[in-house]
Amino acid sequence: MSRRTLAWILVVIALGAAMGTWRWWTRPSVDVVGALIAGGDGGGLPRSEPGQEGFDPEALEAAGEAAFRGDTSELLITRHGHLVYERYERGADSGTLVLGGELSQALLMIAAGIAVTQHGMSVPAPPLDSVALESAIAAASNRSYPQFLSRHVWQPIHAGAARWTSEGVSARAVDWMRVAELLLHDGRFEGTQVVRAGWTPAELGLMTGAAPEPPGAATLLTLRGPGATRLWLAPRLDLAILRAAAAPVAGAAVDESLGRTLINTLRDRPSSGGNSLNDLVPGH
Repeated sequence: MSRRTLAWILVVIALGAAMGTWRWWTRPSVDVVGALIAGGDGGGLPRSEPGQEGFDPEALEAAGEAAFRGDTSELLITRHGHLVYERYERGADSGTLVLGGELSQALLMIAAGIAVTQHGMSVPAPPLDSVALESAIAAASNRSYPQFLSRHVWQPIHAGAARWTSEGVSARAVDWMRVAELLLHDGRFEGTQVVRAGWTPAELGLMTGAAPEPPGAATLLTLRGPGATRLWLAPRLDLAILRAAAAPVAGAAVDESLGRTLINTLRDRPSSGGNSLNDLVPGH
């Protein structure tokens, strides 16, 4: 999607979180059981060596090691559509499902764009309610929301099976990275236009636009999952970072610096906050 569209999605999510209108917990209790989101072939993303995508491999490895000294269980990084880092610890593996939180909300907005374009859906008036929006998608398409996701998103991006419950969507980390590719590439995944380019539903009447970028820094957008799970997106760098992690012990702050630290391991980008390369690799 365009940077304007991506910013719009994040504004919607932020407003919904602030206003309490993303009422995932108000669905009927029958929905707690959930439903399968049938996937495509579930294969891996294209891979590339970190150095070929602009990373300093030594600094990247050091940053990854530092991340796993905390509560991180999964860490995946893509650049230019290629998976350059993938690691699992603490009992997680490539098949572990990660609850999306705000990632589920971004996915809902992608689905809404498809329903508007392909099924003539009218977007419910603000304030947004996730239940109402899912119901509108189902009514317009004559499919349940999980079935709609399967047909119009999950299969086109070749994602593996996922699950929808009252808490949102749970999917493999690598499949959340596929969703990140849609957000970074104007609704495209590996050449397939999943949601129309420039999707911006003006009916919602929300202001858009990313925050101004400080000198020498790349805009870093954050989607928050449960605990310390984060998806960081740097559109100008064509970079996505997913960390799955439990919440820290009571009273401890969530480390929000990892995304910027990993940006600093890029050779083609000046340092812009977070840990310096010298902190990670002395003498670098």
